[in-house]
Amino acid sequence: MKKLLITLLMFVLTIGVNAQYLKTEKQSRIPESVKVIILYTGAIVLDAVGDGLCDDGNKAWGHALNAASVGILVASPFILDIQKDKWYWYLLSYVSLRVALFDPVYNLTRGLPIDYIGDNSIWDKGMQEFNPPRNAQLWGRSVFLVVGLTIPLREIGR
Repeated sequence: MKKLLITLLMFVLTIGVNAQYLKTEKQSRIPESVKVIILYTGAIVLDAVGDGLCDDGNKAWGHALNAASVGILVASPFILDIQKDKWYWYLLSYVSLRVALFDPVYNLTRGLPIDYIGDNSIWDKGMQEFNPPRNAQLWGRSVFLVVGLTIPLREIGR
């Protein structure tokens, strides 16, 4: 497990350093939309794995991954060329990706079924009230994933 976490952390750090280097060049080889997708997805996955590890009792690694997630989000304005007139697209993309990815990654980290719905957070309580069947839940998350990936490619990358 430690090797997997270290590999994941090194992958995310490599992406961030590479994106900063490319920003200093006149012509970036990585499109802005791809940078947005990679940074947001990386931050969400690190946060979900970190929360899962904290809840499993591995607080040192969990807090380290949560800090890495926050670090990516804090560093993103320096890595991305954020277009201020399109701020809502960045927000909508992040929220869509978070809805699609956070719970399944958290559940897989904890060894729970991918469609497990907890009972602690406000999100979980709302999902319990809605009580979607497994197929509907996975379909809904798939729609959010497509929306979260399509927004940067269509709206931010222009």
